[in-house]
Amino acid sequence: MVLRGPRQLEVMELDVPPVRAGEALLRVEACGLCGSDIEQYEGHMAYQTPDAFPMIPGHEPVGIIEEISPEAERAWNVSAGDRIALVPHLICGRCEHCLRGQSHLCKGLLPIPRSQYGFMPLSYGHGLWGGYSEYIHLHPASLVCKVPSEVPARLAVMYQALAAGLRWAVAVPRTGLSDTVLVLGCGQRGLASVIALRAAGVRKIIVTGLAKDAFKLEHARRLGASDIIVVDRENTVDRVMEITRGRGVDVAVDVAPQSSQPFLDAVEAVRTGGTIVVAGIKHPAAPAQLNLNRLLYKEITVQGVFTQTADFYRAAVDLLVRTLADVETLHTHDVALNDVTYALDLLSGSVPNSEAISIALHPGV
Repeated sequence: MVLRGPRQLEVMELDVPPVRAGEALLRVEACGLCGSDIEQYEGHMAYQTPDAFPMIPGHEPVGIIEEISPEAERAWNVSAGDRIALVPHLICGRCEHCLRGQSHLCKGLLPIPRSQYGFMPLSYGHGLWGGYSEYIHLHPASLVCKVPSEVPARLAVMYQALAAGLRWAVAVPRTGLSDTVLVLGCGQRGLASVIALRAAGVRKIIVTGLAKDAFKLEHARRLGASDIIVVDRENTVDRVMEITRGRGVDVAVDVAPQSSQPFLDAVEAVRTGGTIVVAGIKHPAAPAQLNLNRLLYKEITVQGVFTQTADFYRAAVDLLVRTLADVETLHTHDVALNDVTYALDLLSGSVPNSEAISIALHPGV
């Protein structure tokens, strides 16, 4: 399925190129969807310039190694027939970001704006760069994570959400076992943050959502959230102060997209000396009217985060195996690849009487 422009997805057939030194061919079993897929489809990504189209979307693919060169087999420690999850970023390993351990920010490898599976144009190389496809041709600079065969592909697509939870909610804010954490947003990344926090031993987890998110908020409670706040029926900051007896939370993780209000709530809800992690991509037309003195007087640490490094993807696969029963509860839909626009509508909440959290696209179904 090729994205020719905003909201223009269509079927296209491309030749599968030969596997050369350092390369491999991945047969896609399933591809996950997240909020970035919706933004990409609607043309809201800042780097989606006209020359970026057409492209094959899909940055959360899981599949079977169909063919692999000896060089790639040695480098990645996988063989033909292995199931793998694909790290979306292509990295050079030599730029300042890579050398600082920030390889997910690497921009030094390819002569295109975005060196990431699911976002590279057809005009670059062979064009088979996305998970909305039967096959992905793997670049020598790829990184892969082997997935145990007992993990179904439809559940394995949650590896990126879990990697986000591990990095954003645990590692970046250096969350401690006794910390109280506020997760603003109960979508896929918010729920994965609850799983990651519980796995890290955190027991005081507050999750927010809207009244229309009742299905997701119930999942948050089942996954281990200690408190739920329905933000269009309750005042978020007042409820946090009630729960924490006026102290505030140690860590606030803003995974809510579009609206800036969750960040403003986080500034008021976090304790003096606390940390806010900002992960939800905000709509350009929704600027935050922030009193900067609140950051100063409370000495709040604010950290923006954007995706993950390979070590978090590998850790996420391990977490996936350990929490498979929890992940199973979050899987709501399996959709044929040709019906991807329906899947995107499901995820965006625009299909009446349907509740979606984790959706897996399947080629050939």
